[in-house]
Amino acid sequence: MKLALVISSLGGGGAERVMTALANAWAAEGNEVTLITLASRRHDRYPLDAAVQRVALDLAGGSEHWLAAVGNNVARVRALRRALRRCRPDAVISFITRTNVLVLAAAAGLRVPVIVSERTFLPGARWVHGLWRVLHGPLYRRAAAVVVQTRRSACEMEAVLHRPVAVIPNPLAVIPADASGGAATRSGEGRRTLLAVGRLSPEKGFGLLIDAFAQLAGRHPGWDLRIVGEGMLRDDLTRRIAARGLAGRIALPGFDSRVHETMRRSDLFVLSSSFEGFPNALLEAMAEGMACVSFDCDAGPRELIEHGENGWLVPAGNRQALVAALDALMRDAALRARLGARAREVRKLYSLPSVLGQWNALLAAVSAPAGDMTAAAGGA
Repeated sequence: MKLALVISSLGGGGAERVMTALANAWAAEGNEVTLITLASRRHDRYPLDAAVQRVALDLAGGSEHWLAAVGNNVARVRALRRALRRCRPDAVISFITRTNVLVLAAAAGLRVPVIVSERTFLPGARWVHGLWRVLHGPLYRRAAAVVVQTRRSACEMEAVLHRPVAVIPNPLAVIPADASGGAATRSGEGRRTLLAVGRLSPEKGFGLLIDAFAQLAGRHPGWDLRIVGEGMLRDDLTRRIAARGLAGRIALPGFDSRVHETMRRSDLFVLSSSFEGFPNALLEAMAEGMACVSFDCDAGPRELIEHGENGWLVPAGNRQALVAALDALMRDAALRARLGARAREVRKLYSLPSVLGQWNALLAAVSAPAGDMTAAAGGA
């Protein structure tokens, strides 16, 4: 099967990691896979299999004003259309709202099924605005399928689009067979680590997390906080850490390509997001046998965590509740071990083969001969 996968970039992020994993897995199955990004290759963070054809349009970036934005997006649609005509796919899979809109516009008339996947759909919220909102509904209704990652998001999206929506969760990254995980392999008599992972952006709640840790630092002098990731808020978070006198206790090491090893060396994981599309970092931490504390935000944590059994859920945005939960687990190694042991069971439900099988079933349901894409392309 010929597949075209489209995403804005392959920079560090959950959607980017998932698309890379799917591309590599489909190529390993013998499919012809082309992965197209709007951004250049300079932003790539995740390695692609040599069998995956990589197309970087180098058309990402902001616009000075609305007229320039219209022109830039027309150029993106034309470039995407040319790229799709060249690879002549049997199906197209696109990730993330604005890219999805552009891909659906670019594929108009090409007689190829387009599957669009929302990666961060906010229940009850307007997650697209302006012209994007005007185009979103009509174009999404023309998609061969719409995919979200959680059941709640599917219900909300169906109410918006008035069409069925498929649920396919994110797969776990491949975990080495010799990675034992589990609390027994965590740090011993030395300092202990509270770990958070994610893009340094407002929705991840790292400012709130730093303030919560500041309340706990005196009670738990043997613990440090490590926030792994990169993003726009690095300078703001660095200043916040310094203002609380915790530069020696809170680290911002940047993007970590070996985050699973970091998880195995850490003692407790925390997700402080105000919202998620699907919390990849939480899933991966659970798979590594970490005890996890998470805000019960939209969407995803409650579908992974059964409170008190394989993790700990905290009312979304409630800093004092987060402080209390972290305090309890930082004090109780036995509780961390019990939660971590149960958390590892997510490996069975979210393995890459299991999730890939769900994507393959959807592709089988929507795929049809691509038709004469060149003739249908017109003057684009």
